[in-house]
Amino acid sequence: MSVIYLVRHGQASLFSADYDLLTPLGEEQASILGTALSHRKFTPSAVVGGSLKRHIQTKDGYLAAQTFEMEMSVVPAWNEYDHQELLVKHNALFTDFEAIGAHIIKSEVPIKELQKILNDAMWDWIQDKHSYTKTWEQFKAGVWEALNELGSTLQKDQDAIVFTSGGPISAIMMKLLNLDTQAFFDLQQRIVNTSLTKVISGRNGLSLSTFNDYSHLEHNKLLVTYR
Repeated sequence: MSVIYLVRHGQASLFSADYDLLTPLGEEQASILGTALSHRKFTPSAVVGGSLKRHIQTKDGYLAAQTFEMEMSVVPAWNEYDHQELLVKHNALFTDFEAIGAHIIKSEVPIKELQKILNDAMWDWIQDKHSYTKTWEQFKAGVWEALNELGSTLQKDQDAIVFTSGGPISAIMMKLLNLDTQAFFDLQQRIVNTSLTKVISGRNGLSLSTFNDYSHLEHNKLLVTYR
């Protein structure tokens, strides 16, 4: 039996010039995760992740707290869906978060309005309303294939850690638990930054052990973030 930890990246820089960077808090979350897994004596045989900067920075924070060094194998399937493409296809005015910010600033609760815009853009994608670089079906299939391929490479008692985003983790949860499409939205909003989702790879295939474990952050509620 092997363990695969799926890690959502640390807090990213929402509404900044470059969302794909960890905030100082995101860097702290990654370091705390590394310390927590070190205390658990978790030593992976493979470190895998997407190519986004927030994935790489989270991996760096994790490894900085370890007594070993290991290169991360970059697998593009672990990247988040392209939210910017989805937003622009949904509304041509939404070219960046600055433009969206100008749109939602007058809302009573801007963060809720932002979530509504994101959800609407994702529904367009799921329904294949426009032409996309990667379709919803291709996204789900790519993530599931990446997880299965990783599981197949692990020998008995070898473990792995994957640095990814909420979208891929939610897609995997849907598959493992046979959930409907609405669950994709619900799951994404619940996944905490640097939380752990534990998947078991064994002779009977892949199965879920735990979802969204963020006990390493619970000593300080200010560390618990969702973006």
